[in-house]
Amino acid sequence: MPKLLYSLLIFALTLLPISTWGQGGLLDELEEEVPCSAQLLAEVSAFQPGVPFEIGVWVEPLPGWHGYWHSPRDGGDPPEVFWDLPEGWKISPARFPAPVRMVEPGDLIAYGYKKPFMLLYTATPPDELQEGQSTIHLSGSVTWQVCKTTCLYGESDIRLKLEAASQPVINQESSKRIQGWTSSIPLKKTPKGFLVEQEWIPAKEKGSIAGQWVIRWARKGDDRRPAIPVRWQVFPHSLVAGILDEAKPERWVPDPSIHKGLAVGNQVTIVVRDVGEGFHSGLLGATMVPSPGKAKGPVSGFPAFECRGKAADPEKR
Repeated sequence: MPKLLYSLLIFALTLLPISTWGQGGLLDELEEEVPCSAQLLAEVSAFQPGVPFEIGVWVEPLPGWHGYWHSPRDGGDPPEVFWDLPEGWKISPARFPAPVRMVEPGDLIAYGYKKPFMLLYTATPPDELQEGQSTIHLSGSVTWQVCKTTCLYGESDIRLKLEAASQPVINQESSKRIQGWTSSIPLKKTPKGFLVEQEWIPAKEKGSIAGQWVIRWARKGDDRRPAIPVRWQVFPHSLVAGILDEAKPERWVPDPSIHKGLAVGNQVTIVVRDVGEGFHSGLLGATMVPSPGKAKGPVSGFPAFECRGKAADPEKR
């Protein structure tokens, strides 16, 4: 290849957008079609000042591509929304649906979504609207990373027009879509009818392993739903500095003298290693997701839920 032509080619490559760069370097070939898109939905078509309502960001990778959970493990980056809101409006943090475990090239373990998914938020308008706010636009930019045989970063603009009214007006179609994803969002507290307990066991010697986080959970009473045995998966949350090893739940037989009315439950022991300065057990988190074998969908009476670590008593550290 002539030297001048080669130099021009290298210069042209440096001008390519960063979204064409994947985890393995420059894509072998550029996709003609953007592999992911995003859409903003609201459960209302008209909002009442001061009354919160639910909104959803629909993230839709093309078939064969997948996106990531808020704690993707060895995977790529989760989607993030950068909001451009009217004055006085507030948006809650994103609520992610329960993920699935994926094995990527190189035997990397990732947590995310093999199909399109929805992030849920709560939007709160101000109690009093400024002049000219009878019609508003909620808008933002969604950054995402999706992977197939390679990975791509991208950005999608979202925008939604809403009218103010004396009372909320429900958008039936969007509300149905948003409500359909609500059951996929893990609870942030112990599910009704369950016992959850935890224990932080610090390592006896200083080293890469900081300790073990033991979580036990069981359904109370003599309710044996569902008929098909439930299998649980545990998805550790990411730490700013540190690693929570993967761990499979094991059968836990409660002590009847301590846990009356509990027949059998589950226990998982998560090894925590390579933590940064300032680490304490209150920073730990994990999501428990039930699945009835090969059946699909939520398990009646067995919701996915989060467990958050508890900071140890300073006198016992």
